[in-house]
Amino acid sequence: MMDNKQIRVVSKIDNYQIVINRGAQDKVNSFMRFLVYKEGNEIFDPLTKQSLGFLEIPKGIFKVFHIQDKMTVLVSTLKKDNKLMAFQAFSNGIDIEKDLLFSIQIGDKVKIINEN
Repeated sequence: MMDNKQIRVVSKIDNYQIVINRGAQDKVNSFMRFLVYKEGNEIFDPLTKQSLGFLEIPKGIFKVFHIQDKMTVLVSTLKKDNKLMAFQAFSNGIDIEKDLLFSIQIGDKVKIINEN
């Protein structure tokens, strides 16, 4: 199993394609799915006062598009919909999933959400 703690976005091709710092040498395969996220605040259980860990704020889910030795191009599972985007621009609509996806930055954390 790959160490999720050091997987990062290292390049952003566009709002739907990113590059991560793991590749064939790290056993990335074409069936893997990845979550890009921002680490939020530490959350505590109100009854036990024990830490539940840090909240992961999802930015997007990606699948493998192209694997190289030390890096992988990922593509968003969220489909581009030009008609919907035009309608939202006209109607001042908000698409939270697209807003989060478009907010991805170099250095964002990434983790595997399945192993095959």
